[in-house]
Amino acid sequence: MRKLMQFAVLMSAAPVFAQTQPHRISSPMTVIEDTDITAPGSLVISQDFTYTRTYAGRDLSAPALSCELGLHPRIDVSVSSGYAASHFENFRASGLSDTYAGAKFLLVKEGRRRPALAVKPTLEVLGAPSIANNLLAPARVNFLLPVAIQKTWTDTRVYYTGGYLTRGLQFHSLAYELDRWAHVTPTLIVSHSRLTRELDLVSELGLNRSRSDALGLVSVNPSPWWGFYASAGRTFGRTDGNSLRFQFTGGLSFNLHLWARGR
Repeated sequence: MRKLMQFAVLMSAAPVFAQTQPHRISSPMTVIEDTDITAPGSLVISQDFTYTRTYAGRDLSAPALSCELGLHPRIDVSVSSGYAASHFENFRASGLSDTYAGAKFLLVKEGRRRPALAVKPTLEVLGAPSIANNLLAPARVNFLLPVAIQKTWTDTRVYYTGGYLTRGLQFHSLAYELDRWAHVTPTLIVSHSRLTRELDLVSELGLNRSRSDALGLVSVNPSPWWGFYASAGRTFGRTDGNSLRFQFTGGLSFNLHLWARGR
């Protein structure tokens, strides 16, 4: 159940101040993926809630649901969505949250000295809380292409994610996972993302073009069938209305076997 952190750090657009008018603007976000593939025939169902506090307002995503299904030793598919509510200044919006549907392909298996390589083409459909009153007016449907590189040692695992989101975002994330204990796995994630569109507007509003975040996550797996997890993080470096004062996520994950595993 090492994939517990993946959906917990896919954040929707966050609210900011637009001078004296209550408007939204798409913000940088964190994206992290490992190269592990869900076993063929296994279905991982995760449910969580996330509370985000920025310098301009707050967002609540609850409940949120994520499903991953293994189809092949090198291929799995996933989908995630839920309910979200946003509040800043006098503006409120709620409804279906951003929805993500993707397929992960393991291109290169990890070897003794060779890192693993995977890609995960993903479709993003923005929900009403991300689009309502948004000055950048992003397209509702967008595409995300994360590329993940991973290397595992005796009691540690490191993986990097880089890629592009077609609504105008470059992202990079690095995760360090400690695997010294059988049922408890702590992970530290550092990310940096950068907007690539509407830069004049971003500058006019006094917002940062890029953002760097740090996130700590702990997953606890009492058995192969279920686990729970919690994470907390915030923005470091220069801040603006989009920056995270803090973000907290907690949830449960269940692993079901739908058919016999392939070899």
